[in-house]
Amino acid sequence: MRVVYYTRPAFLDLALPFAREMSRQVELHLVLEVSPEQWSSSAFDLERLPLPSGVVAAEKVLGDRFPPRVRAYWRDLAGFHLVVHNCRRSIHPSAWWRSHQAVQLMRRARPTVVHLDDVSLRLAWALPELRSIPLVLSIHDPEPHRGERHWRNDLARWLTFGHARRYVLHNREQVEPFCRRYRIPRDRVQSLPLGVYDVYREWIEPGEPPIAGDPPTVLFFGRISPYKGLDVLYRALPRVVAAVPGVHVVVAGKPIPGYAPPSPPPIANGGRVEVIADYVPNARLAALFQTATVVVCPYVDATQSGVVQTAYGFGKPVVASKVGGLPEYVVPGETGFLVPPNDADALASALVRVLADPTLQRRLAEGIGRLVSGPLSWNTIARQTRAVYEAVASPNVAIPDPR
Repeated sequence: MRVVYYTRPAFLDLALPFAREMSRQVELHLVLEVSPEQWSSSAFDLERLPLPSGVVAAEKVLGDRFPPRVRAYWRDLAGFHLVVHNCRRSIHPSAWWRSHQAVQLMRRARPTVVHLDDVSLRLAWALPELRSIPLVLSIHDPEPHRGERHWRNDLARWLTFGHARRYVLHNREQVEPFCRRYRIPRDRVQSLPLGVYDVYREWIEPGEPPIAGDPPTVLFFGRISPYKGLDVLYRALPRVVAAVPGVHVVVAGKPIPGYAPPSPPPIANGGRVEVIADYVPNARLAALFQTATVVVCPYVDATQSGVVQTAYGFGKPVVASKVGGLPEYVVPGETGFLVPPNDADALASALVRVLADPTLQRRLAEGIGRLVSGPLSWNTIARQTRAVYEAVASPNVAIPDPR
């Protein structure tokens, strides 16, 4: 079976480990769409790198950009190309022409299935050229987050959904609402989990021992947006620092355009809040997760979270809100704790419980290890995804329930 997997820089942290594992089961061609607004993202900083416009072999551009251990993730792929857009407008003749070139690249691979990792307005205009090839479409946010809805994404979905034969969501909670909202038959939507984002560990030097939180450290990471609940964390902090002396709270991430994050509260008892309101390079990202005692996701709405998957990649427990698909990833008492959304007291209690108990920290790390080697292993997810590909290519093939 030949598969073209089309993704974007924002999803590269999951695309690389997924592609590495999937390449052991199918002939996999990875295509990465890069546009000016994506040149700086969680795993793919290209701001200082001159990019030739067009379709280019990824190794020529990225060969010296990542550590050798990261380049090994794409070593066994049948192909890895960048589709580089230098025009900032997604609705523009140059964008359409570049996407036409991308489609021609995909067609030359003669794939059994094309898998799009979420919608792309740039690519959507060229999808009719792929009408003879079964299309699988992943949707990361079935319902846009608060403060992040945009007409471009709505238009991209409208243009893309008519071409998809099967949809993949990454949590079960939102499957039924997604089907109702877009009038999609339930048997065309599959829920598959996301694996652990372990690629960031490659920025840690080999042999470097894991670091326990000293001082006890709470990490809030990711782009800063209204739905992330940073204000809830700030309301919880006075109780946290009163119970645990010397707490270091790190808030790291770039605010989305137009959003002014709240200011941190005064901190006593030897604690401090460090705000890194900017893009965080991968080496520093790895250091932040490596030194964290606990990662906090106090979201007020959610689908799933790459922050949770990254925390697990470093064996760190997570305290998260019980919203969206997060309960499908955070197992209370085994990999972290869940609290009601907008409940600062419950959030504080859960954080104190982890920060103050090294034995509990070790037990949670062991639980994360079991999850990583079982349901959230990329091998398991690759096998489940291949079953989706086979069902799309041969409609009489039934898909096993991943649960």
